[in-house]
Amino acid sequence: MKRRNHLYRSFGLLLIGGLLAYGLSELLVALGPIAGYQFKEFNPLSDLLDTTANQSYETLSIPLRTANDTTATELHSADSTNSKGVTTDTLTPLELSSRLMDYSEGQSALRRLRAALREGRSRSVRIAFVGDSFIEGDILVAPFRQALQQRYGGKGVGYVPLTSTVARFRQSIQQRFEGAWRQTLASKSNSRTLFTLSETFATATASASTSYKLTNADRVTLHYVSDTIPVAITYGINGGERQHVELPASHGALAEYTFPHGAVKQFELATGGGDGTRFYGVCFDGMTGISVDNYSLRGSSGTKLTAVSSALTSQLSRFRPYDLIILSYGLNVLSPKDNNDSYEWYYDAMAKSIEHIQQLYPHATILLMSLSDRATLHEGEIHPLNGVARVLRIQHRLAQRYGLLFWNTHEAMASLGGIKGFVDKGWAAKDYTHISMAGGTQLAKLLTADLIGDESK
Repeated sequence: MKRRNHLYRSFGLLLIGGLLAYGLSELLVALGPIAGYQFKEFNPLSDLLDTTANQSYETLSIPLRTANDTTATELHSADSTNSKGVTTDTLTPLELSSRLMDYSEGQSALRRLRAALREGRSRSVRIAFVGDSFIEGDILVAPFRQALQQRYGGKGVGYVPLTSTVARFRQSIQQRFEGAWRQTLASKSNSRTLFTLSETFATATASASTSYKLTNADRVTLHYVSDTIPVAITYGINGGERQHVELPASHGALAEYTFPHGAVKQFELATGGGDGTRFYGVCFDGMTGISVDNYSLRGSSGTKLTAVSSALTSQLSRFRPYDLIILSYGLNVLSPKDNNDSYEWYYDAMAKSIEHIQQLYPHATILLMSLSDRATLHEGEIHPLNGVARVLRIQHRLAQRYGLLFWNTHEAMASLGGIKGFVDKGWAAKDYTHISMAGGTQLAKLLTADLIGDESK
C-alpha cells in the first residue's frame, strides 16, 4: 500500500511540476515581447513529434492598409503636423518601388540621400544601421556596406564595440577580447545620460584587451568618456611594436582619439582598467567615402532609443555626423501566440523613439525598415505569425506620421519566397525568424537597388 501511495505521490508531483512549467512558459511567451525578450513555448512532447515542415506555406504580400483602415484620420489633431512640419493626414507618399516609399516633405528625402551618396568621392558619407538581432553579426549590413563602398568609395567597417556577444560569427571583421571587460546595456539601465545610438559601452575593472583583424581601413579612432585624469592605454597596428599613449582627460564628455597610421589591417588595444573610463567603440574608416556603422542590440524592440543621451549625441555628431539613419526593428515585438494584440502600445512607444531620434539628428534622413516575414513551426507545420501584419501596418503608419523613408522588408522577402523559401535555400535559420549571411546578401541587393535607383542601371 505504501509503495502504491509513493507511486501516486510521484506521479502527482510530476503532473504538478509539468503544469507549473507550462503555465510559466505561457506567461513568459505572452509578456516577453513587452519586456524586450523572446521566449520559446514549453512543449515536453516536441521531441516525439514530426518536425518536418509542411509544404503548403506561402508568403503573400500584406496590404499596408485594410478596408477599415483609418490611418489618414486616426491621428489626433495634435499630430496633424509632425516635428518636421509635414501634414500627415493628407500626405501622399512617393512610391519608388513596391517596397520603398518616401513620406518626407515634398518627397525630398531620397533625393537628398542620393545627392549625399554621390559626394562619397570627396567626403565621408556616414550611415547608421540601428536595429535588433536581425542585423547582428553584420548580417545584411556587410553586403549593403560593400555595395555602396564599391560604387561610391570608402573603406572599413565603421563602428565596432570593445566586446561583443556575436564576435565569433561576424565575418566582416575578426575580433577577440579578454580580461576584465564589463558591458553595460541600455536595455538593463534606466539612465538617459550614458548611451549613444549603440545603446552599449564597456568598462574595464582591471586589465583587459581587444584585438581586430579586417580587410582594410585608413583610419582608426576610439570613442571614450573619462574624468579629469588621462587614460593610459597600449595599442598595436599591423603586428608592429606596442605603443603606449595617454588619452587626454575628457572631463565627462565624449572624446575621440585618432591613432596615427596609414593602411590598417590589424589593431590591438589594452588597458589597465579600474579608472571608470567608458569605452564606446573603435571605428575603422576610409578617409572619404561610405561608412556604415552597425548598431545592433540583441533583444531590442527600438523603444529604448529614448535613452540615447542628447549630450553624448551632440558630442558624437562632431565626429560622425550621419547622413542616413536606418531603423530596423519589429521581430522582438511579436508574440508567437496570436493573442489578438493590436500592438498599439508599440506604436505609442516607438513614436517616442522616432521623435527623440529626429530631435537628436535633425539633419539626417531616417529610413524605417519594416519587420521581415516570420513564422513558427508547430507540430511539423509552418504557421505565419498573425501579428506580422499588424506590426507591419503600425510601422507604415509611423513612417507616414513622421515623414520618413519606409522600406517594406516583408515585401522584399515575399518576392524571394518568404521565410519558408529562405529556410529552404539556407538563407534563414530554422527558427523561421533570423536570416543568414546569404539571406542578408539577397535583401541587401534589393535595398541597395531601391536606394540607388536609376543610378544602378
